[in-house]
Amino acid sequence: MDDFRIEPPLLVKDQPRPRRLASLADARAFVDEAMKIGRPPPWREVHRLKTVRSEEDADEAIDDLRELLELEDLLVQPTPAP
Repeated sequence: MDDFRIEPPLLVKDQPRPRRLASLADARAFVDEAMKIGRPPPWREVHRLKTVRSEEDADEAIDDLRELLELEDLLVQPTPAP
């Protein structure tokens, strides 16, 4: 399931530039790195990314991550095309 695609990809505020999360593997790596630097308790709830066994599980875990990133103001909002 690591290759499960995130559509549309999540664009996350990161340094030195925004980070694109386009797959479940990308999301897992991002959360692992975030947990190493220390994040508040809600971040511990995204452990579902590691227990994904189906596309439905993956969709739910990505939705949970998206919601958390929105709450933490870590999502870069796409700019609409003119």
